[in-house]
Amino acid sequence: MNWKSWMLPGAIFIASGCKIQYPTEKIEYKVESQDVAEGKRLTMLVCGSCHYNFETKDFSGKRLEDSPKFIGKIYSANITQDPERGAGKYTPGELAYLIRTGVSRTGRLMPYMHRPNMADQDLDDIIAYLKSDDAAVKPSVRSAGKTKYTPAGRLGLSMMKPGEYRNHSIQKPKEDKVMLGKYLVDNLACYHCHSKSFASLDPLDPSRSKGYLGGGNKLRDASGKKIKSPNLTPHITGILNWTDAEFRRAITEGISKDNSVISYPMPLFPELTEDESSAIFAYLQTVPPIKRKR
Repeated sequence: MNWKSWMLPGAIFIASGCKIQYPTEKIEYKVESQDVAEGKRLTMLVCGSCHYNFETKDFSGKRLEDSPKFIGKIYSANITQDPERGAGKYTPGELAYLIRTGVSRTGRLMPYMHRPNMADQDLDDIIAYLKSDDAAVKPSVRSAGKTKYTPAGRLGLSMMKPGEYRNHSIQKPKEDKVMLGKYLVDNLACYHCHSKSFASLDPLDPSRSKGYLGGGNKLRDASGKKIKSPNLTPHITGILNWTDAEFRRAITEGISKDNSVISYPMPLFPELTEDESSAIFAYLQTVPPIKRKR
């Protein structure tokens, strides 16, 4: 038997043993801040790029077209209040646990929902919004589709580990512009796509992710064409010559420095205030520059 004849069965055997289910911890979580309007803004910023469906105008999920094909077909979850198809059965504690650790109420690992460094007030406002009567989170039985991982995708997912639930207070650095920018880069997950690879991200300390913000991560555009994420570091191959205004236009309107349209899967963040986009830009000027091919 040559190596080709056992490679696929071997991969399937390995993948079948990959762990993507974890025990959950039941926690008591009291929502202190309940600013629903701010919660909606934050939910669009933090969750919208994956979970908001612009056709149905709600958080019922969609297919993530930019996912590399070797991973499989990936669909984001319905996070409306439907108790069966959505997140209606989640308690505030289960929502907090999911967002802080990446583990759902059923124990399933959802690593890209992992926001271990989110401030308490932002977390509270998001939970308050998800439990509100806003039309975008009202119960929807719609399912975007069933995620089907390939053996390679399942293996890759199993290599990502859930975070530890840290039961201490986290405050948003509102007074320090650069640190606010760092906070936003973390919680908007800019570093997910704009670092070297999804496989080498460090959610607890994003700056330790391989190729942090230097781009090069392999994605797909709307037509399925392979592309690499741009460099966001202060290098000539990145945003060294950009202005604050050019950066804001890019991330809120989708127009690049050279007036070209920024392609999918880059989401737009029109909900960002000028102070917030300026803080992100200020922080990006402080990260180590990385040289990338244009």
